[in-house]
Amino acid sequence: MSRSTAYQFTCACGTSFTTPVYEAVNVTLEPQLLYTLLAGLLNVATCPNCGRRAAIARPFLYHDVARGLFAYVHPRADLPEEQRERLLQQLRRAYAVAVEQSVALQRQNPPASAGGDAAGDDEDEALELFAEDAASNDAPPLQVIFGADQLCELISSLLSPEERLGKLALSGKGKQEGERQRLLTIASEMARQMNCQVEIEDEPDEYTVWLYGPRRAIGAIMRELAPRQ
Repeated sequence: MSRSTAYQFTCACGTSFTTPVYEAVNVTLEPQLLYTLLAGLLNVATCPNCGRRAAIARPFLYHDVARGLFAYVHPRADLPEEQRERLLQQLRRAYAVAVEQSVALQRQNPPASAGGDAAGDDEDEALELFAEDAASNDAPPLQVIFGADQLCELISSLLSPEERLGKLALSGKGKQEGERQRLLTIASEMARQMNCQVEIEDEPDEYTVWLYGPRRAIGAIMRELAPRQ
């Protein structure tokens, strides 16, 4: 299953708020997270006061059983070669330990622990999660991906045209609070029915509710909103 923690973030405007940061993303169980990722909104903090966005650079696991994709995603596409090699070695060790633990559990023996060089708190947590998932019987071969953009490119290449990311903006200028809330309520209900994601852009003179999801779902919402003849 997907796993996230509450992260305390302080915006440049001075507002402090909590936002979820994902350590593991399982789109088999939570398919809406696929489109959060493709929209560039996964592990992105959005200030509730000023609307500024900031990416939170954390490694995470990505698991998609239907498409046979199991990946450790490092946030930096420009990670130096030496650090990449060190990380790959740690992942190999973690995988070997996971297999040993799985065998030991099956034999009802206590698993042996293994040491290794520290990779930093965030990477250590992600490596631990990787070891747990790698030990499961349904985990496909691991891929290591540097940069969420590269993961998105890979995922898009595996999707059919109707499954690829679709977007729809519902907006209005100068709407009153009651009208904005009604727009959000309608958009949220449509998103829930079609398994899409909702994102709000609240500007002083314009209020926009974005819907993200598969193109077939976004197309269905657009047809539903089209004026009746």
